[in-house]
Amino acid sequence: MARLNIKWDSRSEVAPVAASTGEATDNKAAQKRVADKPMLIYVTSDDNTDAYTRKLEDVCFPDERVAIGSKFFKCIKITTGNALQDRLLTKHGKSTPRLLLVTRDYKVLSVLEGRKISSGKLVKAMSNLVRKEYKNSFDSMVSGYAKLLNQLDRLEGEKALLADKTKRADGNKAKLAKIARSMAKYEKDVTKWEASEKKLLAFKLTEVKKPKV
Repeated sequence: MARLNIKWDSRSEVAPVAASTGEATDNKAAQKRVADKPMLIYVTSDDNTDAYTRKLEDVCFPDERVAIGSKFFKCIKITTGNALQDRLLTKHGKSTPRLLLVTRDYKVLSVLEGRKISSGKLVKAMSNLVRKEYKNSFDSMVSGYAKLLNQLDRLEGEKALLADKTKRADGNKAKLAKIARSMAKYEKDVTKWEASEKKLLAFKLTEVKKPKV
C-alpha cells in the first residue's frame, strides 16, 4: 500500500548550510537554523547484501508502526561516502547502515546501528523524538492511522465489488441505477475518509527554544 511506503529524500548532505553561500559552516547563524520537521536519517551501506541492511529494508521499514510513524519526520537517505563528509553525521556513529534521529535544530537524539537496529528500538526512538518535537501523541496517531487504513481497505473492496457488479449488470437500467446509488455512497465515504486522514496528519509542533545569548 502506497500510504505505508516511507518517503525517502536522497541527500548529499544533512548539516545546515549558510544561507549566503550555500556551503556547510560552523558559524552560529547556520547552527541556529531550524528544519520544518525532525529528521529520520538513514546512512546506507555500500553493501546491499549486508545483514543489517536487509533487516532494515525487509523488516524494520515495512513495520506498520515505523511506516506510519515516519509521517512525523523528514526521512533522509544519504550514502556512506557523503555521510563521512557531513560535519553533523560524521560525529555520530561509525557503522553502516545506521539510523539517526535528529531534532529540528539539528541535535542528534538517537543513533541506531549494529545490534541496536530493530523495529522495537526504532519505534521507541521515534516516539521519544516526537514527544520532544510535537504536541501530538505518537501512539495515538499510529493507532488511529492504522484504523483508517483498515477502513480504506474496506472502501477499496467496495469499489472493486461495484466495478464487478457494473460489468455483470449487462446494461440493465434498474441494476445500474442501484449501483449508481451505492457508488454515490462510496464516494461520500471516501471524502469523509480523506477528511479524517487530513485531520489526523495535522501535526502541531512544539516551540524550538532559542539558545541563550
